[in-house]
Amino acid sequence: MMKEKIIKQWKTAAITEVKSDVENSDINLPPIELKKDVAKSKANRARFKEFIKEIQGTNKKIIERKTIFVAENDADKKKNLAYYDRNIYNILKLRKQTDIIHNGRNVTPKFLTESDITDVEESYTNLDRKQRTDSLWDILVDSFRKPIDRVDSVEILDVETTIRHIKEDRKAHPSAKKPKNFIKLKLTETDDVILYESVSLTELRGTEEATEVEKYNTDYEYLTKGPGKNRRTCNAEVQTENILVKSRSSNTERIKKQDQESFVSNFEMFDTYADLAKRTKEIQLDDESQSKFELTTYSKEGENIDEVLNANQNFHLSSMILQRLLAGNIYRERQKRFRNMIERNPLDLNLKYLYRLQNLWTYKSSDTQGKNVVDMSWCRSNSDLLAVGYGTYYYCESKERNSGAVLIWSIKNPVNPERCYRYDIPVTAVEFSSQNPQLLAVALYDGTVEVLDVTDININVHHNVVAKSERITSPGFEPIWQIQWITLKDKEFIITASQDGRIMKYEIATGPFLVAFHQLRLNRVEGTVEALNVEHKKSFIEADRHPQALCLRKHPLTSDIYFVGTDEGVIHVCSMNFPHQHLNALQVHNGGVYVIDYSPFSPKIFLTTGSDWVIRLWIEDILEPIIELYDGFQSFHTAQWSPVHSTIIASCTENSIQIWDLRRKSQKPASVRRFESRKLTIVKFTPCGRSLLIGDDQGNVDVCSLEDFPFPPHFQFDELQRALFKSLTNKQTLEKQVRQLGHLGYEKEQKR
Repeated sequence: MMKEKIIKQWKTAAITEVKSDVENSDINLPPIELKKDVAKSKANRARFKEFIKEIQGTNKKIIERKTIFVAENDADKKKNLAYYDRNIYNILKLRKQTDIIHNGRNVTPKFLTESDITDVEESYTNLDRKQRTDSLWDILVDSFRKPIDRVDSVEILDVETTIRHIKEDRKAHPSAKKPKNFIKLKLTETDDVILYESVSLTELRGTEEATEVEKYNTDYEYLTKGPGKNRRTCNAEVQTENILVKSRSSNTERIKKQDQESFVSNFEMFDTYADLAKRTKEIQLDDESQSKFELTTYSKEGENIDEVLNANQNFHLSSMILQRLLAGNIYRERQKRFRNMIERNPLDLNLKYLYRLQNLWTYKSSDTQGKNVVDMSWCRSNSDLLAVGYGTYYYCESKERNSGAVLIWSIKNPVNPERCYRYDIPVTAVEFSSQNPQLLAVALYDGTVEVLDVTDININVHHNVVAKSERITSPGFEPIWQIQWITLKDKEFIITASQDGRIMKYEIATGPFLVAFHQLRLNRVEGTVEALNVEHKKSFIEADRHPQALCLRKHPLTSDIYFVGTDEGVIHVCSMNFPHQHLNALQVHNGGVYVIDYSPFSPKIFLTTGSDWVIRLWIEDILEPIIELYDGFQSFHTAQWSPVHSTIIASCTENSIQIWDLRRKSQKPASVRRFESRKLTIVKFTPCGRSLLIGDDQGNVDVCSLEDFPFPPHFQFDELQRALFKSLTNKQTLEKQVRQLGHLGYEKEQKR
């Protein structure tokens, strides 16, 4: 159908074009009969030749350009055109070479195809006779099927060749290639990823959300500033989950190892020991069984091996590291408990507050056996190091006060001390420096002050003394009961309180001696002093007009203010800027004042202990004790606030340890642990607050963990304030005075 439609269109256009040319040129076309007889083909060719000659002889101007061609009419569509193919070819050739000009205008009809006559002639020449039959028409029809812009040359005579070329061209064309396999991708919008969101805190007035906000603001004003502020409230504790702890690991360099071997025969060993001098001595073990064992040593040519090893610094260092490793195998779990690596589960349903003390280990040494533990101090930069002073605490005869020592203990080695400093006189006080944590100040029974450098491993040369006091500048010869480091204008000084009432200030200089300054000499009070109503009558002349300075404490905020407790039960308020005088005096006990300790959570609340069997809690600017703690008819040697729990206090008497919790009850201790076989001298919390150190008169320091204790509150000062107001329920006047003082805790910009 497509072929017949194209043929019909081409015939109509060709006949119309030929008729237009003939009418304009006065040419009479001879009738052409379309027959299949081959014999008449020659006659038809002759007629076309005559027709061409008539065209050439017309008066029209013919310019060579193209040829026109004539096709058969629509009468016989299906008749064979093989008889006239040569004539049509000639007409086409002439049509291609001529132009028709009429009135100076080119009126040559456009050629219906873009076929090249040269290609047509070559194709027609190569055809044999059989192929020429019924071929021209099919070639022309196929040429019309191709787009005109892609036709370069059409072989209108060779049908099969032309069709093959057309198929090859179509296959070679990019659009004729087989389509490639494509992967279909479906692009969709992803979910929104919020990088930052600023939530609006306002609502449009008149909306439902604005109504809820206004209601919330009204309720908040009612509960905070309005009548709802005076509502009844109840304090309750809650338990929270454990804080997630992230563990970290680090890589170290590989330890270099070297294998060595040697061979020793029994004969060589026998000959070697035969040449050595044999010496045997007994060593008593540090245990309750008082057992002893024999130690055999050998020396060669009179050289003592013990002395050689003791003088070797590398041997001491290697021995210390080896002892730490061996002690870790035994005390590993207890050391983890000391470092708070083993904690209770706050969500445990069987929690009970029993305030127990569980012994972890005991620091004891044969060098300090039988000596009293008089003071202890933790290193500021390394909380594993503890300095313990051994000397005289209770009354003893002068012949027994012949030696003292300072040992540096570490939790890494609970068996043996890291450093040992021996003295010919008892030690009375020790204190680590805050600015230079390697410096340790030591006070002695004869009034001497020394500063040691604990980092120096060579302990055989003058005890590693950095500086010491000399008799010319420090005339005091009485025992020094308290020593403190104090900082003034970024410079650190040492102040001491001695039994003769002297307050001395020392400064480290470039020389081997401390530069001493006489700060104050206390005098006995007369009459009635502020605070407690205790009258000091002078019915007889006392041999010593100066009281004994038993304790010393610097103010937590004001660096130049310090307090001195005396045997009269009076606290003298003094200043470094005003020497040779005190600023104020308070009567806090009816006996000697042994301890003054400020709360870690308030710079205005402090406690005092004395020989009148009571612990008193005071607030600055109030001349009446807030709370008084009693535990039978025993004097308290010492007391200290817990560094992690604002309402817990630990105290010590001669044979018992008391744990107080002001939040629960202040009439009696929360727990009491008694020691029947020894006398206690001092207690001290660890810096983490989870363990307690207990010193006795035998030279032992027990390290006890605090078990079944309450969890520390989140707001420490608020809990302490509630406990104080609870104890003042029946003292309305005193409670009113406390409330008038305002906030008693530390401010945000203040440091403890």
